[in-house]
Amino acid sequence: MSSFRFEQHGAVGKLTLLGDADSEPGSDFPSSLRAAVRQAYASDIRVLHLTSASGNIAVADDLGAIGDKGSKFLEAFAADILASIRLIEELPVPTVASVAGMALGGGFELLLAFDFLVVAESAMLVLPEVSVGGIPMAGGVQRLADRVGKTLATRFVLLSEPIFGKVAVDLGIATHSAPDGKLEEVSDELVRHLATGPTLAYGKARTLIHTWATGGVAAADIISTQLGAGILDTKDGAEGMAIAVAAVRKHEPIPKIQFAGK
Repeated sequence: MSSFRFEQHGAVGKLTLLGDADSEPGSDFPSSLRAAVRQAYASDIRVLHLTSASGNIAVADDLGAIGDKGSKFLEAFAADILASIRLIEELPVPTVASVAGMALGGGFELLLAFDFLVVAESAMLVLPEVSVGGIPMAGGVQRLADRVGKTLATRFVLLSEPIFGKVAVDLGIATHSAPDGKLEEVSDELVRHLATGPTLAYGKARTLIHTWATGGVAAADIISTQLGAGILDTKDGAEGMAIAVAAVRKHEPIPKIQFAGK
């Protein structure tokens, strides 16, 4: 079976890692992920949500089954996952990942590609590769460092130290946490919020953030005016600005606006 399944439910794209607690996907993980992400690109979703059928995010329950295939296989395996991670980051819509249990190795690296990460308080995130003589090869080191800085990244990567959901938000790794048993509720509320938001503006703001992350303030400054050009001429932009201006003039809070399209 495929490791991933993509389904569209209205404006929401659901990307599910298949398998159960005793049978996590394995060698087809990269190709199945790539196919599912391409389906997401071809759809008209307004938000993408990654979940796991087992509650865990891992490339395999037996890492030895992949390691036994040798270095060349492992290098291609990781490169394929990294290519899909970059595709997820380039999607023109917001992305959300949620995890209830363990995110191990390449599974944790995949989570770091998403704009929003919702974790259960007891969830455990860990990059174990260095402790067994390897390194994370699917972009996890640099993306973790981007979120927590050099000092903490060194600690978590070199010591393979687990990060629990309770502290992941405080560290800047996750954006939201949820009590155990409430993960789906918290995640679904966030996904619904994004699915009815200004998709065009979300996409442009994501581009600014990613540009800053890779090129700094100067690079983001160069494209900011270009990205904003004509946005008030769109239906969402015009309606949203009119509602915001009316609220400000009445000295009222700007309401949550539901948008019908991109």
